[in-house]
Amino acid sequence: MTQTLDIEKILLDNLRMLSTDKQQEVLDFAQFLVHKLHQTQDLSKESDEYSSLLTQPPPLKLSFTEIAKLPIAERHKILAPYMAVTAQDFLTDPELTEFSVLDSEDWETEYDC
Repeated sequence: MTQTLDIEKILLDNLRMLSTDKQQEVLDFAQFLVHKLHQTQDLSKESDEYSSLLTQPPPLKLSFTEIAKLPIAERHKILAPYMAVTAQDFLTDPELTEFSVLDSEDWETEYDC
């Protein structure tokens, strides 16, 4: 708390030494920082909501056969959370992301000697 008061006092002392137009620049910058902070917090909230979607899709209420019979727009609406989870799995699950390099003999062609 004391450190905050010290910073505020130093800031005010320095601010008082500036001309009005420079004070306006400081105010503009401070407002920019506050705006940026709010944007970051909003993005963080959205990211948290998205992350929860990625980790826990809702349980399916219809069978795959019933879903297949639905119009495509309805299918997409139902399957969207599952697609997000699957995409995240392919980005993070080592069993899905690693691959084996083929041996050179697998790449031989008829022109190789």
